[in-house]
Amino acid sequence: MSRDLDRMLSHLVEEIERMEGTRRRFGEVMKHLKSKIDLTRFPSVTSSTAGSEFVKQIEPVSLAGLKIAGVDGGLARRRFRSMDLLLTRGVAVIFRFGPEEGPEVEFYPDPFPEPEAKLLHTALSGPDVDQLASLERLAAELKVTLSVLREFHTDLILVDGSLFYHPRDRPPSTSAAWELFQEIIALYRQLYHTAQKKRTILVGVVKDSRSSRVVNILGDILPHILRNPAAFEMMQGVDYRWLLRVSRDCDILDTFLEEGERTFAFRYSTEIVQNSNSPDDLLRWASSIWVTYVKTAREDEPLRVEVLAEDDSHSIQVLDKALSAVLPLSSHHPEYGIPAPILEADARARITNSETQLIVNRLMALSGLTYVSLEKRRSRNPFGGT
Repeated sequence: MSRDLDRMLSHLVEEIERMEGTRRRFGEVMKHLKSKIDLTRFPSVTSSTAGSEFVKQIEPVSLAGLKIAGVDGGLARRRFRSMDLLLTRGVAVIFRFGPEEGPEVEFYPDPFPEPEAKLLHTALSGPDVDQLASLERLAAELKVTLSVLREFHTDLILVDGSLFYHPRDRPPSTSAAWELFQEIIALYRQLYHTAQKKRTILVGVVKDSRSSRVVNILGDILPHILRNPAAFEMMQGVDYRWLLRVSRDCDILDTFLEEGERTFAFRYSTEIVQNSNSPDDLLRWASSIWVTYVKTAREDEPLRVEVLAEDDSHSIQVLDKALSAVLPLSSHHPEYGIPAPILEADARARITNSETQLIVNRLMALSGLTYVSLEKRRSRNPFGGT
């Protein structure tokens, strides 16, 4: 290897060591401080949070007698010369827990349902196609979740992802994706109303959250906490301000949350940048979605968990009730704390390359088109390039 590459890699190693060293020391301090933080001292924080505790221990509950569903959606795309092929699939896995070992399992609509196929013409812009693809997958997931709510009596439904659409999923009103987005909004309304009517706890499990809400709150309250001489002495030499600037919630919380602990809960609506185009009734529901982070496995990062709980007087009880079931569902491996219904739904919703190719081959056979006429030039390079 060249000396320039060695120098570059040595610089990266220094950055990694600085990050990991600072994280480790910060976590050691926070393990001492976390149980002593009283959030009621910070009115600007408690206006959108619940309770006074910064962290709370959750006790696992017996799953016997519970019926819990996991829902996920899959997406595959194949780009051709004059069109894009979208494949989507939504799957629900319903676990019925009895007193004996191992749950009874049902699937909706089938164990391995056929993907739905849709063609998009290349006259659409790249961003429009990307957004349409993302929304089609979301629609498939929401439709399956609604069907499970209506056809099965479930205590909890665990959705792989957030309970609210991401800002990047909202297209401009001039976009080709706008009409589909309006359908998505209608599906969310139906989902919230139906979950409330059926008294089913709706839970969003976000595996790889990039949120920084907790980091921002720590940045606000730590300077006040460190006025205490003992706390200041413990944090001496730890550049926590720099660490908070370069970290996400999961990165920071992984340094001091213990297995079974959750953070304080906050309203989803505090993360939304409101604008004049936001549906007012959907924003109201966003205030009923409570967000927390919970450490479900000893060696895995915390999960972001969102729970729909409209009754403010019992919302945190509903949240903790859901988490007490999520914990035993996620304890199968110390390095991977994803709830089992989500894992099973993910495996069945995923659309593999071989499955996609099978559909493309069938499309060619039925249409009479050839590989050369369908595929883009770069995909059929006989000389091995890309």
